[in-house]
Amino acid sequence: MKMKKRSFNSIHPRLALLLVAGVMAFSALGAVPLVRANLSRQIEKLQQENKKNEAVQYKLEIQATDFSDQINKLQQQMAALENQIQTNRARSNALEKEITKAEAELDKQKQLLGQSIKAMYLEGQITTIEMLASSRNLSEFVDKQQYRDAVKDKIKLTLDKITRLKLQLNGQKEEVENLIKEQRAAQEKLDEQRAEQNRLLGLNVQERADLDVKIQKNAERITELQAQQVLANARLFGGKLPPGVPGGGGYPWGDAVCVHPGAADPPCGQYDWGYPEAGIYDKWGYGYRNCTSYVAWKIKQRTGRMISGLGDAKSWPTTVGDRVDVDYGQGARVGDAAVITAGTYGHVMYVEAVEGDTAYVSDYNVGGDGYYRAARPIKQAGLYFIHF
Repeated sequence: MKMKKRSFNSIHPRLALLLVAGVMAFSALGAVPLVRANLSRQIEKLQQENKKNEAVQYKLEIQATDFSDQINKLQQQMAALENQIQTNRARSNALEKEITKAEAELDKQKQLLGQSIKAMYLEGQITTIEMLASSRNLSEFVDKQQYRDAVKDKIKLTLDKITRLKLQLNGQKEEVENLIKEQRAAQEKLDEQRAEQNRLLGLNVQERADLDVKIQKNAERITELQAQQVLANARLFGGKLPPGVPGGGGYPWGDAVCVHPGAADPPCGQYDWGYPEAGIYDKWGYGYRNCTSYVAWKIKQRTGRMISGLGDAKSWPTTVGDRVDVDYGQGARVGDAAVITAGTYGHVMYVEAVEGDTAYVSDYNVGGDGYYRAARPIKQAGLYFIHF
C-alpha cells in the first residue's frame, strides 16, 4: 500500500494490519527490534555524554589558551624584570667602585688638609715684625706672606673639595641603597610571577586528563555497541553481511581517509572520513563513505536531483517532506532510497532491482567500515521506500 509522508499521522486499520505483518516478517528474518532499540538508546546516551564532555573539554582548551597568553605576558614581564635587575646590579657595582675611589680621594684630601693646617699653624706663630726681621730683604718677606695666603687658600679649597666629596658619597650611597631596594622588589615580583606561571601551567591539566579518560572509555563503548548494531543489521540480510569493497560501486569518494589520527579504520570513530582540503562532508552535506552520501550520489547520477539536507538516514522518511512519495513495507521501485530507521543513525540503501516482495539493494557503510557492498536481496517489510 502506498502512502504519503503527510499521512503518517492517520493510519487506516487495514494499513495497521499490514504494519503488523511487516514487523512479523522483519522479525522472521532474525532482527530483534528490542535489542536494536536498546543498543540505539545506549549509543545515543554515550554520544550525548561524550558531547557534553567534549564541550567542557573545549572550554578548558580555550581556558588553557587564555592561560598560555597570560603566561606569555608573564614571561615578557619577567624578562623585562631580569633586565632591570641586571642593569641595577651593574649600576650598583659601578657606584661601589666610584664610592671606593671617592673615599680614597677623601682620605688624601684630609691628609693634605692636615699638612696645610700644620704649616699654617707654624707660620701663624710668627708675627709680621718677626717675619720682616728674619727676612733678608723685602722680596723674601713678600714671598713668605704669599705662602701664608696660599696655604690659607689651599685649606679653603681642600675643605670645599672634602665637602663636595662627602655630598657625592652620601648621594651615591643613597642611590645604591635605592637600587638594592628596587632589585629586591623586582626579585620578589619575579618570584611571584614565576609561581603564578607554574600555577597556570598546572591548572586544569588533571581535569582535562580526566575528561580524556572518560571520552576514551565512552568512545570504546560506542565502538562496541556499534559492532553489536552491525551484527543486528546483518540479520536483515540472513545473518551476515558480504565482504565490503573499499571504494567500490563507482562512488567517487571511496578513497576518503579517517580524520582521527591513530583511530582504528574501520570504524574510524564516528564514521568521520574525509580530505584535508575538503573536510568530512560532501557537497550535499553528508559524510564521505557514509550510506547517505552514497545514496545521494546514486540518485544524482540517475535523476540529476540534489538530495541534500535530509540529515541521518533514520530521519530521511520524515525530513523529505511532500516533495516525493514514501511507501512503508512495500512498493519498492528501482532508484528508490530504502531506509531502515532503527538504530542510532538508521541506514539508507539504493534499490538496484525489485522482484516480488524482495528489493535488491547496494550501499555503503552498513558494516560500519565505510565500504561498498553490491546488490543483495532484502525483504521489503519493515523498510521505508522513498521514490525520487
